[in-house]
Amino acid sequence: MWERKRYINRRGILLYMRNMVEIIREKKIVLRPNLENYEEVRKNFSWSKVREELNYNGDVNAVELAIHKKGELGDKYGILWVSEEGEKRKYTFRDLEKRGAIFRRVLEDNGVRGGDRVVIMSKRVPALYFSFVAIGMLGSVILPIFSTFGEDAIRYRVENSGAKVAIVHESLVEKFRNIHGIKILKIADDGIEGESNRGVDISYTKRSINDPFLILYTSGTTGKPKGIWHSQDILTFYYVSGKYHFDMHSQDVFWHTGDPAWVAGFAGVWTAWVNSIPLVSYEGRFKAETWYSNIQEYKVSVISTAPTALRLLKKEGLELAKKYDLSSVRFVHAGGEYVDPDTVKAGIEIFGVPVHDGYGQTETATYVIANFISMPIKVGSMGKPLPGVEAVIVDENGNPLPPNTQGILALKPDFPAMARGIWGDEERWKRNFKNGYYLTGDAAYVDEDGYFWYLGRSDDVIKVSGYRVSPIEIESVIATHPAVAEAGVIALEDPVRGHKIKAYIVLKKNYEPSEELKQQIQNYVRERLAAHMVPREIEFVSELPHTLSGKIMRRVLKAMESGREVGDISTLENPEIVKKSKE
Repeated sequence: MWERKRYINRRGILLYMRNMVEIIREKKIVLRPNLENYEEVRKNFSWSKVREELNYNGDVNAVELAIHKKGELGDKYGILWVSEEGEKRKYTFRDLEKRGAIFRRVLEDNGVRGGDRVVIMSKRVPALYFSFVAIGMLGSVILPIFSTFGEDAIRYRVENSGAKVAIVHESLVEKFRNIHGIKILKIADDGIEGESNRGVDISYTKRSINDPFLILYTSGTTGKPKGIWHSQDILTFYYVSGKYHFDMHSQDVFWHTGDPAWVAGFAGVWTAWVNSIPLVSYEGRFKAETWYSNIQEYKVSVISTAPTALRLLKKEGLELAKKYDLSSVRFVHAGGEYVDPDTVKAGIEIFGVPVHDGYGQTETATYVIANFISMPIKVGSMGKPLPGVEAVIVDENGNPLPPNTQGILALKPDFPAMARGIWGDEERWKRNFKNGYYLTGDAAYVDEDGYFWYLGRSDDVIKVSGYRVSPIEIESVIATHPAVAEAGVIALEDPVRGHKIKAYIVLKKNYEPSEELKQQIQNYVRERLAAHMVPREIEFVSELPHTLSGKIMRRVLKAMESGREVGDISTLENPEIVKKSKE
């Protein structure tokens, strides 16, 4: 199953995974892949042909494309919902359309019209999905925000977007107590205030395919969060993503474990629906037993999750996994942050299939580079661009670089999932483009076979004794140490080397911090990478700062270390970690 391949450093540039690359060629493939010949599909691919296939052009409605007439497939399920307490409900596409129409009438009664921005803040309950349908039916703009957000984060998003109405779960209404100028419509688990039993018509307001459909606010390293907006055309991409990236077939059951307020979680909902696939939605927080039980109960076949969740599953041990029937799983994807080789292989141990890494940003609406089920996995690589996406590595001026040269990952902005702008700040948006490319701000390189390799945010790259070092590379090696559950690496100022490396490490159960263990880990890195890549400092911690999507926030680690202000932490999953550091 494993093939080892050595890369040659032809240009004297430090390469990611410079010593050995493991290649997975053999996989459990039980259905004929939709993408059998990658190069042939790319060569003949056309977004206009996809729109013709979907009859989706001109004036359209994204929700109509996603759910209308899906009931004609025979009461096929659109949502398979599990509450935190274990209650289970199922909703067909026809149910989604009917409930959405009821919610839509409430929105109309409250003055919402096409183009209006509607905030949605809810726990992961059925009414969240009905609200998505209702907002989209009206041709309005969906603006999901995390239920964990505080008052300042909410206020900024409301004011910046100009939203006049918010759909809020009844348990979260208090968060809006001091937010003025916006009308609150309360929802319960499956209903909305003001709804009636009077009959409603199923109708869709059509707008241009280029009109806004979604605004998602994402935090940068500096400045206020930026409202990234996407057009209705993203459904075109979600269809292709489901077909080729996730290899969705009619008999599949899809579980995206992320919150729909996160770009990948939101994409998961619509990718499933536009491909006529049931979506599993679990309301509760992570618990390995519950996750395995959901997979067994619903015979989940395609999973998309965060690498952190897979590490937590591995941390619980394989004995627990063996208590459940996980044989239905045929494809596992992880994204949102770097997927280390140990996590890729953990998929084989737990599910019998490797974890397929991918790359995307809020600005790309979903994953645009991926490892496909029909292609070999170069362990540690993000994979190759989806059909219809052109990705290149460029210098800071947008000039393409040759293979195996570190640079900035850039995209040709001519695919449907590319954001259309930053809401209310066109100048800020324009600064992301050079030489006809959108520059992602992520450091990467592409190898001679066309596989892309992630090196971290450009401003995370560390320079030690003249060497450019990727924190991702060090983290991935530390994470393979038997005592380590997770690691975060940053640079500290050093008068001799320029920088020195510090690692924050979360240990697995049954391991205790010690000076001896620190030295073991340092030797482990030295043997597998190089002397200049060894962390000079190691601090054992109980947890790392994560975004709500599971990414390690290295800038928070840097700020905590230096005592500087951490900046915007509205997307930080565990803000108490910052408070503890100040204490």
